[in-house]
Order: sequence, then structure tokens, then C-alpha cells
Amino acid sequence: MYLAKHFNNLRGRHIRAVTEAKTLALISALSATAFAGTAVVTNKCSQDVFLTITRSDQTSQTYDIQSGISYSETISGQGNSFGVTLSSDYYSPNTPKLIWGFSDVSPTLYYSVSTVDGNPFGSLGFGLVVSDNSCSGVASADSRTRTCEDGATFTLNLC
Repeated sequence: MYLAKHFNNLRGRHIRAVTEAKTLALISALSATAFAGTAVVTNKCSQDVFLTITRSDQTSQTYDIQSGISYSETISGQGNSFGVTLSSDYYSPNTPKLIWGFSDVSPTLYYSVSTVDGNPFGSLGFGLVVSDNSCSGVASADSRTRTCEDGATFTLNLC
């Protein structure tokens, strides 16, 4: 009887410890999400644009964004880039690319805008607007790294 009672006591403590650990992990994950920013690309051009997102693990995915449509996602991780072109042939060396790179190293988000093989929006224009007024927007592809606190919404307006 003593052994069974002692075993049940230990088992109860183990279950509580596991439950508390899972609760703390969930709270930590939710906190990180609550402070994460949002990346938005809005196509105000009269034609489709192509957004190629490359992650830090070098996987990429391309989206065709029609005129008047926006794409958005939560900002997370480091070494991410949004490459925007007027051609679906993103990896061609002759395709001008607007590159918006960002890394989230909580509590700071690092970001920059540059071009490769020319600026596809040179005559059409673009602007990166930040919802946090203490953070700098970007109106030219100057490749300068900027910083902002987590939680802001970044909107890349094309045309």
C-alpha cells in the first residue's frame, strides 16, 4: 500500500511538472507571435508583379500578385528576403529585382531595400512604409540597414 501511494504521489508531481513546462512553452510561443511584425506587399501597378520569398534555409516560393492585390505574412526568423520583379523569370541574371531583406532578432527587426540587375520600379516608383512612426520608411533602394522594434507593420507599396 505504501509503495502504491508513493508511486501515485510521484506520478502526480511528474504530470504537474510536464503540464507546467508545456504551459510555459505555449506562453513563450504566443509572446513571440504577439510581438512579431507583419510584412505586406501591395501591388498598385497596372500589371501583375512577382514576389519571390527566400527564407534563411534557401527555400523559396514565388507568388503572382495581381494589380490591386496585397500579400502579407508574419515576420519571423533571420535572413529572409522578398524579391519583387515584373517578370516571372526571377532567377535570370537579366531580370531587374527589388530586394527587401529583413531579420527578426527580438526585440529588434533589421531591414533594408536594394536592387539587383537594375530597379524594376525605377520609373514606376515604390515605397516601404512602417506603421511605427519612430521607424524609417524607405523611398529608394539605398541598401542601408535600418532597425525597428518588433510589432510594426511594414508595407511595400509598388507603383
